[in-house]
Amino acid sequence: MLPVDDKSFIRDFPASPPIPGVGQRGSSRALRNDGDRTMSRRGAMKCGLAFMTTAAATSINTRRVSASDPPGTRGIGDVETPTFYRRDIGTSPGRMHEPTAGQDGNIWTSPLDGSLWQYHTRSGKTTIHDLHQLTGEEWSGRHLWPIAYKNKVYLCTPGLSHLTVWDRETNQVSRHPIPYENPAVYGGFVDRRSSRIYFYDTKHASVLEWEPDSETGQSFPCPYKLSGTLYMTFEEFERREIWGSTYTGNDIVRFDLDSRTWTGHFQSPEPEATPSAGSKVFGETLYCSDHLKGRILPLNVTTGEWGSPIKVPGFGKWYGYLSGGWYFRGRLYICHSTWTGGNGSLDGEPHHFIGTWTVFDPMTQGFSRLEIPTLPSEERKYLMSDYCAIFEDELFILAVNKFDPQTVIVLQTRPI
Repeated sequence: MLPVDDKSFIRDFPASPPIPGVGQRGSSRALRNDGDRTMSRRGAMKCGLAFMTTAAATSINTRRVSASDPPGTRGIGDVETPTFYRRDIGTSPGRMHEPTAGQDGNIWTSPLDGSLWQYHTRSGKTTIHDLHQLTGEEWSGRHLWPIAYKNKVYLCTPGLSHLTVWDRETNQVSRHPIPYENPAVYGGFVDRRSSRIYFYDTKHASVLEWEPDSETGQSFPCPYKLSGTLYMTFEEFERREIWGSTYTGNDIVRFDLDSRTWTGHFQSPEPEATPSAGSKVFGETLYCSDHLKGRILPLNVTTGEWGSPIKVPGFGKWYGYLSGGWYFRGRLYICHSTWTGGNGSLDGEPHHFIGTWTVFDPMTQGFSRLEIPTLPSEERKYLMSDYCAIFEDELFILAVNKFDPQTVIVLQTRPI
């Protein structure tokens, strides 16, 4: 059993068998003020919640695509990838958002319908928590980024003036005021070296350094003139840095954790560029995805010089948009959608994410295409996939079928 209090209102899905992949192997080419203030008030509005609701259990049976299919799927192209395995873990009314992996192997995410999903990477077990029942607050329709720290889950949303924290060990929920007016805390990152959490605020373009032991924080506003809303996109804790970019803007920024100062602002010289940082600095080079131009822009983070654009295969054919890359085992994994800017979409339908990713190797500058295996009733272009999480050097890619039964899929390198 998972270490989850059985008095919370949950739906429980036992582990189900993996679906073999149908990906081919071949050689063709085809994941952010008003001055610094320290919070001094602790634990305001703290309330312990316990419920007598009995957890309902529903078993989900997955199907094989074909008994003759290989046991997994790999990338198609010049870049070698691990084998990925598909698992179906439930159904959802929409895409899964902002997954975060905790130290205990749980991935936390939400389809923004008022529920919090917990996927245990070691067992394949899924538990769905009703946040209204758990916290007494209404969460449906709010953006939610759950951040796991030890036995706590921080529920980040831009719409509240406080942080809601669920202590899973005691099954208590506490609320802690954010130390400035009109906050919009969007998400953040856990720094296990310092035992701090670094949230970021999209309204104030700031980093909020948080002490989980005292539940207090200090804000560090970005001093640069930016061309859009700032999202801090990844942590580089080996370098003691957090990097961010502006959505549909032309800004890459750097925040230094040790000095607590902003130490870099870079803008691409490419016309109409909207770069987003890939989640790893390779030597001195940061590879930035140019969202709507189908290219990667290399940035030397020491000199500030930009290299020649690298074209990403498939642009304008099977994708219009590319995300910033998630770093995994020396590669960058990039998701895609049909979006072409404004209200435009590559397929003439309302733009949507798709079930195909690009894998980029910065060392060779080669590419592969990673396709989520499909069932006979599914179309890959409607498997909306735009987030992933990493735990113990294993990658977990999330997807949801746009159409009924709106299956939630985890494509993962860890076989269960």
